Amino acid sequence: MQEVQFTISLLFFWVKGSILVDSRFVKVNLANTILGFIPAGRDQQNIPLKNISGSMLSTKYFIKPFILGLIIFFIGLGTIGDSFLLGLIIVLIGLGIAANGIQTILVIEKAGSPYQISVPFFEKKKMELLNEQIHNALSDDTDKTDLNQFFDKKVQD
Repeated sequence: MQEVQFTISLLFFWVKGSILVDSRFVKVNLANTILGFIPAGRDQQNIPLKNISGSMLSTKYFIKPFILGLIIFFIGLGTIGDSFLLGLIIVLIGLGIAANGIQTILVIEKAGSPYQISVPFFEKKKMELLNEQIHNALSDDTDKTDLNQFFDKKVQD
C-alpha cells in the first residue's frame, strides 16, 4: 500500500503527518505541536488491523476558532487604512484561523476507543482515501479467515 502524507494545520502547512495502511498494520506518524505550530516531537503508532473495528470520516465546525478568526479579520480590515501591509497580514491570519475551524476528522476505532486524526478541510480527499484503504484492509483481513469464501474460490478455480 501507499503512504499518504497530509498537512495537520492550515496556517502552518509545513507541519505534516503520514499514514500507511498495509495488510497487518495502520502505521500513523503525526507531528506533535505546541500551540498548533511549534514542533514538539512525533506521535508514532502501529495499530494492528486485528485491533481495529472500523473507521469513519466526519467534518466538524469549531465555532471558537471561526469567531476568533472573524474578529481578527475585521481588526485587519480596520488596520488597512493606517498600514496596508500590516492590515493585509492581519486579514490573512484572521482568514487562516477562521478556516482552521473547519476540520475533517478520521476516526479509527481501536480496541474500543476512538483515535482521532484532525486535518484541515482541504485534506478531505486524502482522508477519504485513507478511510477506504482501512476498510479494504479490514475486509481483506476478514476474508483471509473466512473458510466458506476460501472453498468457494477453490471450487471456482
